[in-house]
Amino acid sequence: MNYFEIPELSEFYFEDSYVLTIEETPTLLFFEIDAVLTEKHHEYTPPRKGEQHCYKKIRLSFLDAAAYEWLKKKFIAFSDSSGEIDYGNIDLFTIDNDNYMLSGDWGQVIIRGGTLKIT
Repeated sequence: MNYFEIPELSEFYFEDSYVLTIEETPTLLFFEIDAVLTEKHHEYTPPRKGEQHCYKKIRLSFLDAAAYEWLKKKFIAFSDSSGEIDYGNIDLFTIDNDNYMLSGDWGQVIIRGGTLKIT
């Protein structure tokens, strides 16, 4: 199943969102993201001049995960014309049973179990 098929994620477009940080503990993994809001999101506004989308900083957290496994990990920073740094997009985000798989320029990770939370 793709992430946008889950109601709490259906109002985001992660393929054009920017990963700002990734932090991890033994049972928590979270991504700070400059996320693209779709027009369905209650905070959506038309894009600002010079921007393609409406963006909002969010935290995508995987709480109380049984385990997470990095298949690839490479935090290579990209810089835009304003000097802001990010680690690329979330190119793939799928859910299979209780497992989440995410990948992008920053790497590829499988999160086993746990609770997904957006703040």
